[in-house]
This record gives sequence, structure tokens and C-alpha cells, in this order.
Amino acid sequence: MALQGNRVVLSGIGGDEVMGGVPTPAPELENLLARAHFGALAHQLKVWALEKRKPWFHLFWETARGFFPPVLVGVPKYMRPAPWLQSRFVKRHRAALTGYPSRTTLFGPLPSFQGNVSTLDALRRQLARTALPFEPPFEKRYPYLDRDLLEFMFAIPREQLVRPTQRRSLMRRALVGIVPNEILDRKTKGFVVRSPMVAISSDWAHFAEMTQNMLSGSLGIVEPKGISEALHKVRRGEQVPINTLRRTLFLESWLKDLRELGIIDLDTTFKADLRWQASIQG
Repeated sequence: MALQGNRVVLSGIGGDEVMGGVPTPAPELENLLARAHFGALAHQLKVWALEKRKPWFHLFWETARGFFPPVLVGVPKYMRPAPWLQSRFVKRHRAALTGYPSRTTLFGPLPSFQGNVSTLDALRRQLARTALPFEPPFEKRYPYLDRDLLEFMFAIPREQLVRPTQRRSLMRRALVGIVPNEILDRKTKGFVVRSPMVAISSDWAHFAEMTQNMLSGSLGIVEPKGISEALHKVRRGEQVPINTLRRTLFLESWLKDLRELGIIDLDTTFKADLRWQASIQG
């Protein structure tokens, strides 16, 4: 970028969420349930059950639970706080850590539109906490979050976006003859997940040392033992919430940088946090 004088980077953030890259039938099934289209719902449950290789009533429950308050049915597994976070920290910040879950309403906008608005709010929060780029400085732009595109994608039927055998269905069909078939027919983006796993394994000594005296642990945020177990799972190729793990490691590095630069005194901060916890516990 510096050599070529580039000042703008196009980001793919929002692509999966907007274009139907998340292979879930839930929004479509919720729409059918909310509009009482029971015949179409039964048919789509059968089709998706064969594709997902799970009983249709499991899919029906995953669809119906969105209409119940989270306090009654809990939050889905993928939205739960990371297991290496300390229980007190999770208790204080549960709403934020679970993505501010809300109930889908039967009346009013279609459930898929309600989900789209909720996803857009989550993307706003994600972009709001992203640091500005430097060395070299550049501007990030987000084509998938263009207002006109969002209005169009949120207005068309959900079944145009995700089909039982095809993610990003509308996008793939629109790009036939423009994008090579090898890219259009690609099933997954597994390299996105594998890349950080390889990075952790290749620099294992650094990450193992990081878990020995974790500042985020002394501040009551994470359990160092839990982080160590997660890193060992990554090294063995087991599945872990890799994005959350990366954010936790980034937080630890950031705290250490702040301490080394003398910007904050973490010892004083830790003592203040202990006094605050003691006060709220009476």
C-alpha cells in the first residue's frame, strides 16, 4: 500500500450477513411461521432437515425459540460467553457478551427484517470499536453496507439469498459468466478459520508464555487456565470460538502495552476494582 500510494481499502465486512453467506434457514422459516404459511413451512422444514442432516423438529424448535424471551429459553450456544471468562465478569456484562439478545415479535415487520436490523446494529458496534489504521494511514470502505444495497437485500424474499444447497444464492447466480466457476462453486471459506489456528500453532512459545502472568486475569476478566486449555485445543486442531479467543489475546497484549508505556497503573486499577466489587457485594 505504501509503495503504490493506495489510500482506500475495500472491506468485505457485512458480506456474509447481507448476502446470505450464513447457511441458516431460520429467518425464512420464522417468516413462514409468523405469517401462518404452515404448508410451506412443513415443506421447507423437510428440505432443510435433509440438507442439515438433523430431525425436522430440531429445526422447528430452533425457529420457534426466537419468539420466546431469552430469559426463558436461554441464548444459542454460539452466542454464549467464552468459557475462559471469569464468572463475575460474565455476570456483570452478560448482555454485552451475548450480543444484546432480543425476542423476535410475531406482529409487525417480518422476522427476517427484524434479524437484519439486529445484525446491522451488531456490525455498527463492531466497526465503532475498530481502531483507525495507521502506518500507512488509509481509509476503509464497506461496499456491502451501502444503504441502497441494504434496502434492496432486506426487501427481497429470504429464499432468494440462502437455499438448501447454496449460500449467497442470489449473488452466485448474478455473477455467472463474470466470476470464474471455481470461485462461484466454492463451498466454504475454511481458510479464514484455519489461518489464525496455524498462526497460534507456529508461534506457540509466545502464546504459552502469555498465559503465565495474564494482566486480564489479575483484573478479573479471564481465567488463565481456561485460556491455556483453549490454546491447547487450537494446537490439537479442535474447535474453539477462535474469533473470541483472538480478541481475548489482543486485549491481553493491549493491557501489557499500556502498562509498559506507563499510560495506566494496572496495580492501582486492580485495587480500585476490588474495592468496587466489595461495595456492590455489600
